[in-house]
Amino acid sequence: MKNMLTDSELSAFAEQLAMILHSGISVLEGVLIMRDDTPPGPGKEILDTVYQALEETGDLTEALHRTEVFPEYFMRMTQIAERSGTLEDVMTSLSEYYSRQSALMRNIRDALTYPLILMTMLFAVLIVLMTQVMPVFRDVFHQLGIEMTGISAAVFRISGAVQRVSAVILVLVVVLVIASLIILRTGKGTPTLIALVNHLPVGRKVARLLATSRFCKALALSLHSGLDMGESFELANSLTKHDDFEKNVRQASELLNQGNDLSASLRDAGIITGLNARMVTIGFRTGSAEVALDQIAGSCQEEADERIQAAVNLLEPVLTAILSILTGLILVSVMLPLLGVMTNIG
Repeated sequence: MKNMLTDSELSAFAEQLAMILHSGISVLEGVLIMRDDTPPGPGKEILDTVYQALEETGDLTEALHRTEVFPEYFMRMTQIAERSGTLEDVMTSLSEYYSRQSALMRNIRDALTYPLILMTMLFAVLIVLMTQVMPVFRDVFHQLGIEMTGISAAVFRISGAVQRVSAVILVLVVVLVIASLIILRTGKGTPTLIALVNHLPVGRKVARLLATSRFCKALALSLHSGLDMGESFELANSLTKHDDFEKNVRQASELLNQGNDLSASLRDAGIITGLNARMVTIGFRTGSAEVALDQIAGSCQEEADERIQAAVNLLEPVLTAILSILTGLILVSVMLPLLGVMTNIG
């Protein structure tokens, strides 16, 4: 299976194609220009595949599909654009979208680097305490005839277990560090990074916002193209990749079939609420529903980006607090018996 293009590569491709279309050059000629200007390598091979497919079919979506390196969202949006005659606008929009995604992932990687280093250092301190320092205190307490109880006994038992498997722990730490570096510093780790963020407490809300953004953006383009409402819903829903949201879309589609207007159907199905619902209602009455939907898509995307960034920024203090508490417990488990010995001696 071929590696998918990174966000920055997708942004560059869409931006170049949008500029070419803006200048009045056809898609086929534009791809040929891009191919001729690209040095030999994987990029030129991809553009060559696109060009050959365009010569055969004249369908850009099919050409992108044959390369096997473009994500489904990119191809679906291209499909809508070709059918609506808004390819230049959509390519500009896709360029901005993937540029923003690339910047967001870069910021997340930068924000996670310091917590990762901090966590590694604190973890190393814990391992040294458990495997080197605790055995010394255990021997001293044993020689003094002090019997460990409670938390102290539990910590010393854990220390013994850790000491026996210290080699395995070392290998695991090395593997985790290498894996983390791959995730944080390469584009190939982006899907893993997104999955990690989505498993945080805010993940469900973020996934919902992203699904809403994609749906509203695609629906706006479909309505602008003049497609019928049923087909517009089907195309837009195929981009969400969110089970609960897809149920809401099916409910909205049923409400539309019953004779409700677009804004009421979206609101009653729970797809949009509050101010966003009011915007669509006004847009629907003034004949500019696609403009309102496009604005909602942008605001949902921005809110999702902000929530992801906030979740990442929260990791550092949380990790520091957890590892500090663990270190404190270990030290307390040693100090309490020592204080008892010093009290008895006094």
